[in-house]
Amino acid sequence: MKTKHSAPLSVTSLAAAGVAALALLMAGCSSSGGGSGANPQPSSGGPDTPVTPPPPAAAQSTPTAKVTEGAGNTVVSAGNAVSEIGKSIQDAPLPLLPTDARKGAGGVVVNAGEAVGALGAGVRDGLGQMGSVDNPLGVTVSSTGNVVREVGDTVVSGGALVQGLGTEKLAPLAPLTTPVGGLVKQVGTAVQGGGDKLQAVLSDGAVAQVTNSLSKVIVPLTSKVTDGTQTLGAATRLGEPVNGLLYKVGNTVATGGSMLSNTQAPVVAPLGGVVTEAGKTVAAVGVLVHGNGQAGGNPLGGLLNNLPLAGAGNGQGGDGAAGGGGALGPVGALLAPVTGLVGGVKSGVGTSAGGGDSKPQLPILGGLLH
Repeated sequence: MKTKHSAPLSVTSLAAAGVAALALLMAGCSSSGGGSGANPQPSSGGPDTPVTPPPPAAAQSTPTAKVTEGAGNTVVSAGNAVSEIGKSIQDAPLPLLPTDARKGAGGVVVNAGEAVGALGAGVRDGLGQMGSVDNPLGVTVSSTGNVVREVGDTVVSGGALVQGLGTEKLAPLAPLTTPVGGLVKQVGTAVQGGGDKLQAVLSDGAVAQVTNSLSKVIVPLTSKVTDGTQTLGAATRLGEPVNGLLYKVGNTVATGGSMLSNTQAPVVAPLGGVVTEAGKTVAAVGVLVHGNGQAGGNPLGGLLNNLPLAGAGNGQGGDGAAGGGGALGPVGALLAPVTGLVGGVKSGVGTSAGGGDSKPQLPILGGLLH
């Protein structure tokens, strides 16, 4: 009978021991993992330390870079507009000009526009991305090779234009135009190759090291300058209204550019993109004087109403300092005769014990702008 009960007791004790060991193992894993929270902290130096660090957060381009990017986009749009004009020349019926010559002339304009666009793209993708790329100056400098190559394409198209002048009705000119055009094409081909070599030289080696070093100086310098202009805008209380003014003016210009693009006119429509990008650039400039880059209500009216002219105009402090005294008080004193002629600066300081409105009021300009 004893031998019959010994096996079951042995199995039961082994099972209990296994459950206890499993519980201890789970408890050890929980303690080494830092608890059962959603983001357990790995122990220092232990096996839980991640081998690959998490990717860094996406870098933001500086305010100066945003304005530069807009300028680059404007140049790109200008190049596109020139290229569209060149395509119109290629398709335009010109009875006195041979077909090959017309295509060559249009090709010259198209490639010239592409050269301008390559220049703008270099500014946009390089200095226009300061703070978000490692070597923004190097990107812009190396793009010079693309510009030179497009210039070479323009010269090649010029050779096609010269050769085309000796075709059709102007065939008698062929003995002169054919060799000259061929020579021009050879020059253009050489310029194309030079552009490729130039890009390779500017992208690697000593030039890249120099541009990388300069980029490390330029990026923080522009950031410090922007911080200074934003601080000045906040101190003088002009940052927000000036930003709002630029924002509204830029949007108005951009809207006008969209209207030009929608006209579908052969020459006018391509210019709409240039106007639109120029408007966007103007709207982005406001961030240089106002930190959060947000537009206000009536920017110009706010600018005039927020100028602290009253404190300096009456020579009194006290309650008037809150509404009229400020960094531009001396300027208000100098402008007092002019503002008096415009409509007078009304200040409530000293009129009664209750205070009144201490903001300067410009009746004529204020009435026009509100």
